[in-house]
Amino acid sequence: ERAEVRGKATDDAKDSQRVSEAKARGADLADVTEYVEAEEVGKSFRSSDDNKDSHGDAIDVDAKSSEGDDSSSPEVWGEDAKIVDDYEGRSVVVDGLSRSVIESKGSNSTIVRAYVVGSRDSLRSFLRGGRSGREQQEGEEKLHDTARHSSAEEEVYAVQRKREAESKRGLIRPDEAEGREDASDPGTVYGTLERDFGDWGVYTPTGAQMSSSEVWGVLLLADVYGPITENTQALVDKIVFECQPVVVLVPDLFRDYPWTADPILDADGTERNEDGKSYEEWRAAHPERRVDVDVRAAAAVLRERYAVSSIAVWGTCYGGGRALEAAAGWYPGGPGSYYEDALGDRRAPPHVDPVACVAWYPTRYDARKLFGRDHEGFRTFEGGKDRSVAVMAVFAEDDSLAGATPEDATLLKERLDEDPRIKDSMVKIFPDQKHGFAHANLGSGGASRGDGDELYETDRFSKEDFGSAQAPPVGGDAEVACLLSTAWMETYTRVFLPTAGTPVRFDADERWSTLEMEGRPREDGRDVRAELEEAIAKFEDVEIDLSRMPQSSSPLLDERGSELFDEIEKGREKFIYDTLKKYNISDDDDEESFERKFQKAAADGALNDLLVDANVDDSGNAYW
Repeated sequence: ERAEVRGKATDDAKDSQRVSEAKARGADLADVTEYVEAEEVGKSFRSSDDNKDSHGDAIDVDAKSSEGDDSSSPEVWGEDAKIVDDYEGRSVVVDGLSRSVIESKGSNSTIVRAYVVGSRDSLRSFLRGGRSGREQQEGEEKLHDTARHSSAEEEVYAVQRKREAESKRGLIRPDEAEGREDASDPGTVYGTLERDFGDWGVYTPTGAQMSSSEVWGVLLLADVYGPITENTQALVDKIVFECQPVVVLVPDLFRDYPWTADPILDADGTERNEDGKSYEEWRAAHPERRVDVDVRAAAAVLRERYAVSSIAVWGTCYGGGRALEAAAGWYPGGPGSYYEDALGDRRAPPHVDPVACVAWYPTRYDARKLFGRDHEGFRTFEGGKDRSVAVMAVFAEDDSLAGATPEDATLLKERLDEDPRIKDSMVKIFPDQKHGFAHANLGSGGASRGDGDELYETDRFSKEDFGSAQAPPVGGDAEVACLLSTAWMETYTRVFLPTAGTPVRFDADERWSTLEMEGRPREDGRDVRAELEEAIAKFEDVEIDLSRMPQSSSPLLDERGSELFDEIEKGREKFIYDTLKKYNISDDDDEESFERKFQKAAADGALNDLLVDANVDDSGNAYW
């Protein structure tokens, strides 16, 4: 009876808590007890006609769900993600990567697509049903007494103990044949434990292998051209290939309505898209609070469906500003907007909570609100732990867009340095580069205006906060930026055996903590093509002076094959034969004997007739 009373009290407490939460959200509650069957009073759900057993009795839905229901709960963001398209057969598989398009619910429960790339091994969790599927599998294994481990550290020790157990062998009994054992007899084992202390504990090869096998996620927030562009896809492939095992997810923050690659100028010189909207009018169609919920929902997909151990957020241009906001835990509608979806009645997704952030030439953000001692972001992660993020930002020296200028880089660095939530930071300005330099030419081919004229891919990044025109990158700065960024993420995304040591901003080598990116000499604006054209225009042809090429006065005739030439050649051959015979020079002579006989012939002048006079021209500089 005590247990029954205690259970009823617990249920009443849960119901009271649910009612309180519903009232807090402003829900109108009504007592419908008199409208339900007596046997269904007190249950969470009303049974439908299908919820009957073979005898027609109602089934306890609560009891059924507690036993394990495979259906996804609509209250868990990201669980509903599903693959709707893949790239099998449309791309050559030489890198072991899997490319697909998924769908999941975003703000206002609207379906949002995302481009996903990951190494094939890293996608196992998705195929198993994500986090819920993994928990169900672990529950079944626990039910069958299969060992489970509560932490990676315990799993490392379990692997090492298993290796020890497998290294033991039964003792051979005297009556057994020499060199043979009875497989059915467990026998006894040596009492002395022979342990390999070189691989015992966490900081060992086994621990390192366990750490390197962690699958972490990258939430890539693209520029205003959206996720399905050649440049963004090439960047995703590059990240996945260099950082395996990893899953990179690029949500379509513009919901199939990105900014046009070919804007049209109106009479006032304003660029407009195919619908006649200017850039600012197009931006207004994508409200900040809706984009914020879509970003958080995409992060939930990485956690729930791909079961990643941690998340890094990476943004380019427009996405760079959103990446910094996610790292700071800052929301456009203020802290209160974290709890609600402005366009829907569903509770908003949890924080993105990245452990690392990479922002390339970010735009449209307020560094003073995001970072610093007086920041306006959240101080903790979703689970209550203090927020701790490593932030890296890449800027271009010749960038004039708001948020991405060198002055903005200086301000961002100052705010990051004084923010206690930032465990490490690195802000770099690449000299002689413009907006979009690091990813604007990663894709194969280029954009075209449609009139047959070829257009550099960077020409699309102009005038607005998605870039400015420039020639293709030089000096390998794009590659350097990418390598630094992937190394930054790999350094700070490990959960098990995380990176330890001095933060980059406090490193003894101050080159990494300064703003200017070193490594190559600054360009002086040299235009090689202009120099070549100028050299061609000033070129003066020089008339050849044939007077320095007089007719040959050689005793040997120029025309080979004449009778006189043959007579001279025969005479030379006879002279050589007579000389060799006179001084007894033969092929059997060793090197010393040959040298002695040859020097004797030269001293006697016997070889003079084989030499030809050299004729020098009038200048005294040319001869043959």
